[in-house]
Amino acid sequence: MKTVFKKIGHFFWLLPIVLLLAFTAQKYYVVRMIEAQDQYHWQNLETIKAFMDQSNLPHAQVKQVILAIDSLQKDMQRGLSIDSTIVKPK
Repeated sequence: MKTVFKKIGHFFWLLPIVLLLAFTAQKYYVVRMIEAQDQYHWQNLETIKAFMDQSNLPHAQVKQVILAIDSLQKDMQRGLSIDSTIVKPK
């Protein structure tokens, strides 16, 4: 009977710890690309922004797309890390 109470006691100590860790855990995604790929995609995003700016779409829609692209580019810059030790994939 004592072991059952000990197990229940451990459960009530571990549950709050697990719940706290579940809310604070973050996932990090790493996207690896060579510099030429990064520049290519960056230029494509800039071209899309320019195209959208010249389109006949309503201003609010164009602004929303451009803000989304700007946000993506900011996150790309913020998450940028240069690693010159990576072996080139075959």
